[in-house]
Amino acid sequence: MIFAICARASPLEHVLTTAFLCAVQRERAVTAITTGAIPAAATTGMLVGFGIRLGVPSRVFDVIGATVLGTSASREYAPSVVLLGVALQLIAVLLCGVAYSWLVGEAPKHRAAWALAIGAASVATMFLFARAFAGTIALVLTPGNIIAIGAVIAFTLPIGMRFALSRL
Repeated sequence: MIFAICARASPLEHVLTTAFLCAVQRERAVTAITTGAIPAAATTGMLVGFGIRLGVPSRVFDVIGATVLGTSASREYAPSVVLLGVALQLIAVLLCGVAYSWLVGEAPKHRAAWALAIGAASVATMFLFARAFAGTIALVLTPGNIIAIGAVIAFTLPIGMRFALSRL
């Protein structure tokens, strides 16, 4: 029972006979990732805009990457550090989409409440992150910026879910 073996039941059907840990439902995975893609794009654009306001579009991503690596953000903006910051931001927001998709699957009547809860949780997480690394990230993102990011996440999660469900 370690590997998945698909046996043909008919020309268009697969039957899963054994599985590795658990079977992944493709539709739910595609829906979750598509749901998170819209907020990820929106927040990436916001962070680029915040960076432009600070003088360098990649400034926020450089600080995120440098904070995770444990180094100080430099004025040289190393591409690897910036790419790490972009990747971490995209993964974090895609995980918000996965959580939202799962929560809506469990209780579909509360879509707006789940979006607000995830937006609030992301704001709380960013505030904790800013407090823990006050010398770097707090100098780049103001409290107003952090609240705006959370609001955009909360607003765009249902939009992402709408696009995701239209693909199925």
